[in-house]
Amino acid sequence: MKTTGKKLMTYIQADKDREDNILKYQRLLGTAFNDYSTIKLSMNLFTLYERIADLLDTESPDEDMMQVRDEMEQYINTLSFSLRNVFVDKKPDASLISDITSIRDKITADMKLLTFYVDAYEIYEYILNRKEPKFRDEELIEIDSAQLAETMFDFVFAEDDKLLINTRIQDMIAQLPVRMTKSHFFDIISNSLMIYRGGEKKSVDGFIESIRDAALLDEPKGLSDRYASLYEFYKELRSVNYESIDKDTVSSLSDKISENADKISAICSDYMMMTEVINDILVVLYTEGLKDSSYLDDRYDTASTIISSIVTATDIYEASAGFDELFVKLEGAQEDAYETLASLNANFDDLYNTYYEMYEGDIQNAFDNLSKVDRLTSTSLFMDIENSGLSVVVDEADEIYINEEKNSLVEDFKAHFEKLGKSERRSVMAKVMSLMPVFFNTKQEIKEYFEYALSSCSDLAEMTACKELIDDLIIYDSRD
Repeated sequence: MKTTGKKLMTYIQADKDREDNILKYQRLLGTAFNDYSTIKLSMNLFTLYERIADLLDTESPDEDMMQVRDEMEQYINTLSFSLRNVFVDKKPDASLISDITSIRDKITADMKLLTFYVDAYEIYEYILNRKEPKFRDEELIEIDSAQLAETMFDFVFAEDDKLLINTRIQDMIAQLPVRMTKSHFFDIISNSLMIYRGGEKKSVDGFIESIRDAALLDEPKGLSDRYASLYEFYKELRSVNYESIDKDTVSSLSDKISENADKISAICSDYMMMTEVINDILVVLYTEGLKDSSYLDDRYDTASTIISSIVTATDIYEASAGFDELFVKLEGAQEDAYETLASLNANFDDLYNTYYEMYEGDIQNAFDNLSKVDRLTSTSLFMDIENSGLSVVVDEADEIYINEEKNSLVEDFKAHFEKLGKSERRSVMAKVMSLMPVFFNTKQEIKEYFEYALSSCSDLAEMTACKELIDDLIIYDSRD
């Protein structure tokens, strides 16, 4: 396929039977997408079915988990119906795309809710971590803040990798106490946004969205309607007076955060597994009309056999008895299929931007479908597939636009901070600061910031918490 793709691109660029060769290239690329996703499906589908089977065999007193279990069963039934239509009956129907997309949209919305709770837990865990040492039975040991700052500095610059250095700086800042005025905090946000001046507005919007999410400025739609126990615990966290918190409350809330975080992790893991399968099913459905079977080999047939066996089986474990031999035939197949796809897809943006507006009908429809599957096979499982993002027009973010967005953001922060206690405001600031592009000009400024932040610890308990969290970060990083 790669050789054919190169020839077709040569013909297109030379304006030789251009319309016909664009159609041929689209079919070739569609076939590559279809092949890659079919092979991926054969690798992942049984694992998903097995996980659903385990969920259905599990009873739990937790209403949230039981709700997820029941919904996952409904989802897998819809996926199975769609896969039987494609791989068994050989009669893919356009309505299947709508059914599968609906499930994907529901899971994506749920993931936004769950991510909100994760952000909330991080904010309140930051507070609790700094309160907990006050209530220890053993006497706390004095800590040399200058030595700790030196340790942090040495760790940050231990490797000569700018990206790694910036990541480590942000990790360190996230654990340090925040003792700055709100106006200084807003100045840092403003300066960080100005980095995007001259870039695209969507980059500014994306950065602002990440700030808003981290600070919990916007509660996602449906927050109080889904995951009742998570919502009740979130309300409990918000109701606590952290300036006069006692030992038992710190311990209780910390335990609940860990318990709920584990639950969220399990749900997210299941949703991510299902969404990966959903994305590949959608790729297959979008490209079935473009697929040219003459380019497909016996490895595609093997993958199709595995999928057909799974979705028609009354017992998936009996069906899997012969899979070992089939999977041997697929060794290296996914890597080969991806290499072919990557080679062909490298030309897609140029073809889209050059010829999309030039043609209507089959060519434009194929471009629409291919832009969707291009996003479905990206590294972001939950990417919006309706917005192709392919455009030669750059909507530039000038200083006026950035200032307008910054002013709106600052006003929302001011209103949000009015509802928070001192500890919560500081935690929100620390979380947002960890997202900021590095705002230091020299290494010395970084070291001085570490020293200043540590020296501003309100007491030995806060200093102890900072040191322990920083030590954990350094140890964890060294294991990687």
